[in-house]
Amino acid sequence: MTEPNANDLLVLATPYALHAMPQTELDDIDRQLSHVPPPVAIAFADEVRAVRETMAKMSAATAQEPPSQLRDRLLAAVGGEARVIEMRPQSTRWRTAALAAAAAVAIGLGAIGVGIAVRPEPKPSAAEQIFAAKDVRTVSGAIPTGGTATVVFSRERNAAVLVMNNVEPPAPGTVYQMWLVGAKGPESAGTMDATAVAPSTTAVLPDLHGSTALAFTVEPSGGSSTPTTPAFAELPLA
Repeated sequence: MTEPNANDLLVLATPYALHAMPQTELDDIDRQLSHVPPPVAIAFADEVRAVRETMAKMSAATAQEPPSQLRDRLLAAVGGEARVIEMRPQSTRWRTAALAAAAAVAIGLGAIGVGIAVRPEPKPSAAEQIFAAKDVRTVSGAIPTGGTATVVFSRERNAAVLVMNNVEPPAPGTVYQMWLVGAKGPESAGTMDATAVAPSTTAVLPDLHGSTALAFTVEPSGGSSTPTTPAFAELPLA
């Protein structure tokens, strides 16, 4: 077996965490991890955990409280008897292990006081819809200054999720600006200042505009209307 490359493995940590690759590739990564030095395996596990925790938080934020009249209607339906019913979310074929865990957080069925208390399944978040799309694709790349960037996108949903792991925050007075690059040139997709860049940073890009790549530049605070510096990273959206 070829000696696993630590940098290559770390780049694959995000799509591995999102289960956004075939099972055969997931199994191959597991085999490689069994042959790398412990520090590399630990770093890989840390990135996987950070991505899954971030996605779980995103799904939890979409949880919705049941209507106030739901409890009364349910009690009336069972003749007013006080009963506690434990319900478990039904399994759904998610495209990512992260979303399976996130769904459990978001749905969160349980009992409140007496009677029946049900938290209905919330409307899928934008990120969940992207991951559930039939044409979902994943592209990852290393950031020259350290860390990785991964884009999970769907043309069917015309949207993408960007996940950045262990990327150094921009210098004071500057921001990272994302650009959707297409036939008409680069269009701004948003900025991230130092407070927005965490060990694991996630952003939803709601409109791909028919772009063929996502590029990153360093811009003055507040961003620019057009890139003022060369792109330090670019991920293809094809």
